[in-house]
Amino acid sequence: MRKFGLLPVAACTVVLAAASTAFAAETGGCDSFPWPIKTELQWMKAPDSEALKSGAKLAEPPAKAMTLSLEPMSAVVFPVAPTGRLKPEGDVYGGIVDFQSPSSAPGLYQVTLQSPGWIDIVQDGKPLKPTAHSGKSDCDGVRKTLRFNLDATPFTVQFSNIKKDSIKFAIRQAE
Repeated sequence: MRKFGLLPVAACTVVLAAASTAFAAETGGCDSFPWPIKTELQWMKAPDSEALKSGAKLAEPPAKAMTLSLEPMSAVVFPVAPTGRLKPEGDVYGGIVDFQSPSSAPGLYQVTLQSPGWIDIVQDGKPLKPTAHSGKSDCDGVRKTLRFNLDATPFTVQFSNIKKDSIKFAIRQAE
């Protein structure tokens, strides 16, 4: 019978500690996002979000949160295939919103979600890569925020793999 020394036990302890540290990175509360989300928190908690249905078309994002009614993923016609992996566990929903322009100027914009989900921004027929993203599991009102460089041309926001049939989100120019 082979005896195991302390080295394998120590290695397992290090791996478990590293894994728990990785999960802890998603906590820290609302003040631990890498950029300001105070405006988004106010918008998400306000009772006057703009109600939209998937496929809505707006001139530009309003200066408040939007609540988008979603459809089953199989019913949504996405301009481009969602870049997130489909998670087929149970029902998942998706939707799109078209905007004529981000606002008065091109630049860095942040898209903030109240609950978990996958988001793509499509501009000029292709999905944009976010310049940065952050998520917190312990912030009441905001779950995820991403930043994108947007031109002053039309763009589409695509939501996919959402576990609920609606999602609250906001878009504004980054500070």
